[in-house]
Amino acid sequence: MTVDNNTQGMAQLTEGFKTLGLKWIPSAGNFVSVDLKQAGQPIYDALLRKGVIVRPVGVYEMPNHLRISIGTKAENAVFLQALSDVLKNV
Repeated sequence: MTVDNNTQGMAQLTEGFKTLGLKWIPSAGNFVSVDLKQAGQPIYDALLRKGVIVRPVGVYEMPNHLRISIGTKAENAVFLQALSDVLKNV
């Protein structure tokens, strides 16, 4: 993944988070941590059941966050749709 792809992917994810009313921790890396405003583990579990793999970060004393790796435009879109669906049903 190139720097340009990473930059575009980060913009796609953060715009999606804004749309969902979520905050995130700014990052210059290939991942972002998003604050779900609720326990992250159940959201992680629900996303996993949908085939979307993210990482909970409760072990880092961030129980309401998930770590999201930046993917392709299509992968990011699948993630954002799955996250939106899960958040509507929690």
